[in-house]
Amino acid sequence: MKPAWDRLGSEYKDSASVMIVDVDCTAEGSGTCNKVGVQGYPTIKYYNAGDKKGKDYQGGRDYDSLKSFVSKTLDKPLCDAVTKKGCAKNEIDFLKKMDGKSKAELKAELKTKTEELNSIKAEMKTATKEFNAKTQAWKKRQAVINRANKLLGDLIKASDKSEL
Repeated sequence: MKPAWDRLGSEYKDSASVMIVDVDCTAEGSGTCNKVGVQGYPTIKYYNAGDKKGKDYQGGRDYDSLKSFVSKTLDKPLCDAVTKKGCAKNEIDFLKKMDGKSKAELKAELKTKTEELNSIKAEMKTATKEFNAKTQAWKKRQAVINRANKLLGDLIKASDKSEL
């Protein structure tokens, strides 16, 4: 796998959107490996823009499989806020709204968006807690009803035998 990985790294060495990296988990990279949850070797992790946790790559380990995965999943042009190159339509629309704003206005907009994002995250956390609590309650009720159904089935079988 190492030759395929090195070849892939060479191919993407100048890419603005893909970085191919080696970390030696047995040496000075052990802290990084522990932080991202590497438990076996070799492990391939990939990260999309903004993703801090990463995902485990499960595909083939030969060059063609690795290259195909990278080109389909990761090799996407990044949006350049200044030139608008590589930006999606909604990103361009947003950047047009920001055109002509002062640095102070842009900072205020960033603060507003950050507060909005934090509010959404807090709402999601609360909703997730509520959902998990409801799920636990439903599972408990389900277990009680399953047990009751089993006992009722046993009673029915026993009454069938006693009626004979």
